[in-house]
Amino acid sequence: MTDTHTIPQGRWKRLTRFVRVHLPALLYGWFWIGMFLCGLLAPIDRVLGLESGLITQGWHLSALSVLFGLPVMVLYWWRMRTD
Repeated sequence: MTDTHTIPQGRWKRLTRFVRVHLPALLYGWFWIGMFLCGLLAPIDRVLGLESGLITQGWHLSALSVLFGLPVMVLYWWRMRTD
């Protein structure tokens, strides 16, 4: 009888390598994608609640999220493409 509750050693190594290599970039990317979507969907009273001179409309938050998040994700993609 086989034990189905354990992960085979080879799969465990691949899973831990995937998490170690890609998890930081996935979390970073999801954060900025979420910020982009929230900027598009944010009600105006929430945006004005930020009391910012730079962000006065929701799309401003989306534009900043692209400005700060996209270059890092492009560099990550470039690194993974050449490995």
